[in-house]
This record gives sequence, C-alpha cells and structure tokens, in this order.
Amino acid sequence: MGQIVGAAIVSHHPGLVQPKEVRVQRGNGRDSDLIEGFDRVRARIDAVKPDTFVLFDTHWITTSMHLVAGAPHYKGLYTSSELPFAMSGFAYDYRGAPELAALVEDVAMERRVPARNAREATLPLHYPTINVVHYLGRGEKVLSVGTCQTAKFHHFLQMGEVVAEAIRRSDARVVLLASGAMSHKFYDLDHIPPNPRIWHPDNVSDQKNRALDQEVLALWKEGRHDTVLDRFPELEAAKYEGHGAHYAQMMGALGGKACRARGTQLSEYENAAGTGNVHVWFDL
Repeated sequence: MGQIVGAAIVSHHPGLVQPKEVRVQRGNGRDSDLIEGFDRVRARIDAVKPDTFVLFDTHWITTSMHLVAGAPHYKGLYTSSELPFAMSGFAYDYRGAPELAALVEDVAMERRVPARNAREATLPLHYPTINVVHYLGRGEKVLSVGTCQTAKFHHFLQMGEVVAEAIRRSDARVVLLASGAMSHKFYDLDHIPPNPRIWHPDNVSDQKNRALDQEVLALWKEGRHDTVLDRFPELEAAKYEGHGAHYAQMMGALGGKACRARGTQLSEYENAAGTGNVHVWFDL
C-alpha cells in the first residue's frame, strides 16, 4: 500500500534558474534565499525517502477536467513563452509515474470526478514542474497534476482526495509538492521596486496581500489548515497562484480541514515580480 510521507509548498519562479551572478546582482549583493532553501527542503525529503513526487503545477492550466501527466519519461529542452530571456533551452530529463497516473484515472472514473491521464510524452511542460525537479529531483518518479481553470474550491479538494486514494492503491512512497507562489499579483510594467534587493518582501506588490501571506504562514506553522481553507476566498482575492489550486489539491490529499500538519518555513519569504514566494515543509 502506498503512502504520502511528506508535503511542501515550494516556489518555482524563473529567476531561480538564472545564473548565480544575475541572481546576486538582482539581490543587491546576496542570492535569493530560496536557493539554499531548496537544499533545506531536499534534506527533509531525504529523511522520508520517497520514490515519487506528486507535483501540483500552477502553470499547467487545463479546461473542463483535471489532468495528470502519465508518460513514462520526459526529456527535452524548455523555453518559456512567458519569459524566454530568463529560461531558454533549459534541459530537463526525469522519469514519469505512469502506474500512479493510471490509478488516478481509475479512481476518478469510479468517483465520477472529471479527471484523466494524459499519456502523451509530447505534452508541453511548464516551469513549475521543470524548475522544482531541477532543484529537488534525485531520480524520483514525477507525476504532474494540472490546474483546472473551470474548477472551484471544492473541486480542487475532491481532486486531491482522488490523488490520495490512487497513492493508497499504489506501492509508492510519495512527497507532495505544491509548486506555486502565495499572493500572485504582479506589479505594473513601469513599477519601480522600493527596495534595491529585488527579492525583498517590501517589493511584494500589495501591502494587504503581503500581510495576508504572513497570516497564512503563521496559521501553517500551527497546522491550522481548517482556518486557511475557510479563508480561501481571501486567498483567491489576493490572486494566490493558480487560484490556490496547488495548496487546495494538496490539502485534499491530506484530509482537508482535518489536516493538522505543522509547517516549517525553510526559506525567507521573498518577492518575485510582486508575488510572495516561500518554501514550507509540512511534517506528516
């Protein structure tokens, strides 16, 4: 029987895969702490010894159904259509999790949840998967889960429940990775960041959003996912990345409002183009 052995919220923004000298220059002489934060997350992963990542990808936008990426292997070069000067010709090469993907579709069909397994190896990939696997992957299988743009909050929880049941029916040891930002309101094109360190939280676009992020971090620290989920409309109003689907689907897999997994912040809370970014590990 399979098991979920760990879970984390992780940042993925393209600035993290730019050359170190660029990151340090943008950081006013100091690199983004999210880089060392990946090492701290990896240490937690090593401690629980998974063989599979289930990664909730906030950029893989689907329509009319949930999708999981079920090909056996993914290899190629990625150029971001959004930010090609930040990510161009970026190599990726990792194993998929086709058996688990097939189980997700089986469970979804049994429960009449609109979710399917996309088996095509030519499926376009997105940097929330590629960048996180780049920093955290050590040969684990990877199952990417999309963000359905026609889903509502309860649908995301439901999809997480489907994923959890599929894991139970498998023989996998899984770490869940919710790949996305917290508040995700970009600043305008002509905005001048107030702090010379681009990663500084003062540069997050909206003070109210930044305050909400800090409240959520405090609630995660106490394991109060029930309160965070009750406040989900506030998260959506603050434009949490991917409608907050990465967090909601992960919580659905962990028991929803009954989950009391306490969060340990493993990086500084940082800005990226006005959005709030952080790594948080949840002990199960």
